Amino acid sequence: MSELKGLLDTVQCRKLEKSIPGPALTKPPVGFVRSHYGILLRKNWLDATFHFCQRGSYDTLLVDYLNGQRKPFTFVDIGANQGLYSILAGHNKHCTKVFAFEPVASTFSLLKTNLDVNNVADIVHPINAAVSVETGSSNIIKKPWHSGAATLRKLPRWFRFTETIATLGPDKLTTLIPAESDLIIKVDVEGHEKIVFEALVASGLLSNATALFYEVNRRWSQQQDLETLLRAYGFKNFVNTSSNLTCDVLATR
Repeated sequence: MSELKGLLDTVQCRKLEKSIPGPALTKPPVGFVRSHYGILLRKNWLDATFHFCQRGSYDTLLVDYLNGQRKPFTFVDIGANQGLYSILAGHNKHCTKVFAFEPVASTFSLLKTNLDVNNVADIVHPINAAVSVETGSSNIIKKPWHSGAATLRKLPRWFRFTETIATLGPDKLTTLIPAESDLIIKVDVEGHEKIVFEALVASGLLSNATALFYEVNRRWSQQQDLETLLRAYGFKNFVNTSSNLTCDVLATR
């Protein structure tokens, strides 16, 4: 039985080797692991989102879309967390710039570390703030051991793990991100989607986007309202990763 497992592990390793560029096969530096997606991540074993990234738990819809880009594009990662998609976008030679928004201080620190070790710090611009309709500050609610569950949506008062974060409104977004017509935008904000969409509209970024990838949770996300808004701005194609309570949507023109 152990021999069979060893053989299967070897086959899986060889499959992985074929899908990862040569430099990615080098031994990870001390304190880092090689994720299922081929990128390096700072070890963060107590965090659920780290495990999702390390094991490859996410659907490959956005990964495949980013890898498939063959003309210049700018990637806007709203809710970048530890940098999975920002790094993958930055590894595409056609990516001209990445703007990675992550408001929580401890997660932002991991993001910067991961950008450095994956050699994309020159193309990925990390921003320690959340996207909202106003520039200022707000309290974000955090879930222990799950960095990806941090949210600005209203929750019962007994959720007491909070952190004051910076928020950037349309006025700042327009000066920060160039007005280009080749934007790919990712939004993963745990129920704050409608506010972020409104900020993208007011800043003009939505009009310049060719694709928008966003997470919805049918318990709190206004999925139909989000789709209606995007259709009003010319998005016609909507691909859902699943019919589950939580899924991702890729909207394109």
